Amino acid sequence: MTLMAKAKKTPLNITGRLKSAGITLYEKDGKLIVRSAHSRQPRRMTRKQFITRQRMTHNNALWRALDQTGKTFFEGGSSPCHRFRAVNQECPAVYLTKQMRLNYCSLLLPNMYVSDGPLKPICYQLGEVDNPDTTLGAPATLPALLTDLTTKDFNKGELLLYVLHQTVTNMPFDETPRLKINVKPLTKGDFTLVPSTLLMPFQSKSGTFALIAPYFADPMLGFAIVQIQDGLASTQQIVTNCTYYEHFTTEEALFAAAKSYGGLTEKDEFLRP
Repeated sequence: MTLMAKAKKTPLNITGRLKSAGITLYEKDGKLIVRSAHSRQPRRMTRKQFITRQRMTHNNALWRALDQTGKTFFEGGSSPCHRFRAVNQECPAVYLTKQMRLNYCSLLLPNMYVSDGPLKPICYQLGEVDNPDTTLGAPATLPALLTDLTTKDFNKGELLLYVLHQTVTNMPFDETPRLKINVKPLTKGDFTLVPSTLLMPFQSKSGTFALIAPYFADPMLGFAIVQIQDGLASTQQIVTNCTYYEHFTTEEALFAAAKSYGGLTEKDEFLRP
């Protein structure tokens, strides 16, 4: 703390301003008066600095949502959290206002990593399979998560299904997006054998296994299957049809978010001191 003051006959023997604390001390009618200075202006950032800060803040919110599951598997880096932020640096940059940040908002992003380990990755994609029962007006196809899993894979440790649910709460001044993440253990009985031609580039004459359920068509959900063996995990990214995050990637969203933090500086972001 920097004290900018001069000696004077007061109860504290000082008068002046405490610079870092924003406090002014002075004597009036024989009494010591303490006032808080509210003239401090927010430090403005360049566009590049602001985008970097927004990406870091949002990745921290994503990590909090994932860490609440108790099932986080990230190898390397100084900590699992550090590694999570590092591998998700290529996710789309989103811009949230200061008010939304205080609510720990997080958005479902495409290609977000939910695990990063040395095991062989599982290949999967959202799609459809033929409905074997089309009686009574049943749909001809069913939503599914198609995988390249084989019978041998079910004997290699544990399979975990990560379901990421984007929720939106309408608040008085801002909508509040939150991300709920659930983790469910899978067994071979949860899968159905389907023709392998539905999944590219993987193909097998014996077919491939798929998870079939209506929620695989939900545009506010994301999915990932992680293989766990001896405490190690496969490296997996989510697949999703959710595009809600795109509302927060526009120039309008950037300037609205920047304004809530005090705006951007006009300094050329490519100039260095």
